[in-house]
Amino acid sequence: MGSTTLSIDDKVTVKRVRAFFTDELPKLQLLAHVRLSSVSLDAMPVHHSNENTAIDKMTRQVQARMYIDDMVEALSVLPDIERKVIVLKYIQGLQWFAVSDRFHLSVRRLQEIMQKALNDFGIVYAGTLRLLDAG
Repeated sequence: MGSTTLSIDDKVTVKRVRAFFTDELPKLQLLAHVRLSSVSLDAMPVHHSNENTAIDKMTRQVQARMYIDDMVEALSVLPDIERKVIVLKYIQGLQWFAVSDRFHLSVRRLQEIMQKALNDFGIVYAGTLRLLDAG
């Protein structure tokens, strides 16, 4: 298999998507799993403040769940191996050697697949990434 050459834009996309999976996804997962029972609607502030209100917390939770749902949908349209490599590496947190053992492929080949997978994911998930960048 030949080496995959990415354009400058593709490299930027891959870098952005990698940052999403390593930095933002863990935060979204935490936000999306906030228990609504811990939010008290009785203690709503009467005046506006910069503090997080119960509604702000619920809004962030719903938004995080929407972003995760969008991510799952974006992953679902990727080719099977690309989806599995992303899931194993970034969502399940496996090391490259463990992913390599699972697919019986070299780490180098898996990294090539990952580059393409991240770029393809970035194209599908672009709208949501723009929302995350703006927020």
